[in-house]
Amino acid sequence: MAMVEGASHIVRHGNPAFWRLLDKPSEQLVGIPFCEVLPESDECVTLLDRVFRTGKPEAHTGQEYSKPHPVFWSFTMWPVLADERPVGAMIQVTETAQLHEKTLAMNEALVLGSLHQHELTEAANSLNVQLQRQIAERKQVEAELRESEERYRALFELGPVAVYSCDASGVIHNFNRRSAELWGREPALGDTDERFCGSFKLFRPDGSFMPHEQCPMAEVLSGKISEARDAEVLIERPDGSKITVVVNIRPLKNQRGEVTGAINCFYDITERKAAEQRQRFLMNELAHRGQNLLAVIQAVASRSLSGTRPLAEEREVLMHRIQALARSQSAMVAEGFKGARVEEIIRLEFDSFSDRVKTIGPDIMLNPRVARTFTLAVHELATNATKYGALSEPEGQVTIHWLIEGSGAEARFKFQWQELDGPPVTPPSRKGFGSVLLEQAVAHDFAAPPKIRFRPEGLIYEIDAPLSTITANSAGEVS
Repeated sequence: MAMVEGASHIVRHGNPAFWRLLDKPSEQLVGIPFCEVLPESDECVTLLDRVFRTGKPEAHTGQEYSKPHPVFWSFTMWPVLADERPVGAMIQVTETAQLHEKTLAMNEALVLGSLHQHELTEAANSLNVQLQRQIAERKQVEAELRESEERYRALFELGPVAVYSCDASGVIHNFNRRSAELWGREPALGDTDERFCGSFKLFRPDGSFMPHEQCPMAEVLSGKISEARDAEVLIERPDGSKITVVVNIRPLKNQRGEVTGAINCFYDITERKAAEQRQRFLMNELAHRGQNLLAVIQAVASRSLSGTRPLAEEREVLMHRIQALARSQSAMVAEGFKGARVEEIIRLEFDSFSDRVKTIGPDIMLNPRVARTFTLAVHELATNATKYGALSEPEGQVTIHWLIEGSGAEARFKFQWQELDGPPVTPPSRKGFGSVLLEQAVAHDFAAPPKIRFRPEGLIYEIDAPLSTITANSAGEVS
């Protein structure tokens, strides 16, 4: 028996019977082409080429050689396969003599050898099947692993949460796109001079500077804390901008429980912090404005319930004045308490008199203090016009117009209320809360005394005030 390899049929292995048959030691035969072992122009090499090319077994018999006595050599050849392709061949050589005994012995050996070769072939085929199955399974596992890695990488890169990891010494080994966006930069992976975090600078929630060696990632890796849960950190970017993030850090451990690194998931809460700050500001502002409003209501109630009129009438007057204040609050709520617009204040007061009240004027937002006073003034003017003035007659009308005169620091707000086609007008015989409001309160909050003219054809009420004093964002807003 012998085994040869490759298209040149290099002899690689043989049993002792093979070496004895050729009458040469194995050292002289291993490593040389099989054709050099045989006589020239031997058909055996041709068959061996065909076995290697086709992958099918062949048999060759009847070659006679002259030795001490005539003998016959018979060859049986089987291909050796790898990945379903021939890579060599197994050769069985049988020597037969003319003597009957030797022929019988050789035939018996041939039968036994064939049986053994059949067993070897079946074993080889079984091994080939197992190998192919293992290769297919490995390829499937590799494909599944690549698919899993692609899904992980997609989630890692496209997720809304920033994620990065460090080894036990704090060197950054990986980070996703969102991390770089929040840091405002991309750190060099594996840089031993840049550890624990890829941010430019870090600060604590109280604004104090936080060295990278004291950040939550460093504390988890050092074992100072077991993990970080919802810890707030301020990040300063290279361009100087700052954001607030919440970090959650978990350590990575080996089978012995040793920390081999850590992973940090963090997200931006800058807008949430700003909203919380705005909410606190608005709550404080609301409390401040509520106190001011209560003071105004107290003053209105005190002057409305003066005892100079029947109690039922005074209650009605107080109710309407408080409703006017409520309308001013509604107008300011629409503007986020920054103030109220002149046109909106007048619209809310005269919603039921739209066909008899004409208004014209530009868009002007009064600051909260002036807006309350202006609302009460318009309410008093409307009440007087309804009871005693132009709106008490079916044909009476009220014309309201305002404008801005001048520009810059010299700009002025001019407002005029004019009643037409009402009953004859005469100055009031006494001054109540309405007169005090229209004269003194307006003069104080508008920084200019109003003009009131009681003309027979109708009342004219005018305000001429500095624009900077009455508009939103002026000093009067925080009063």
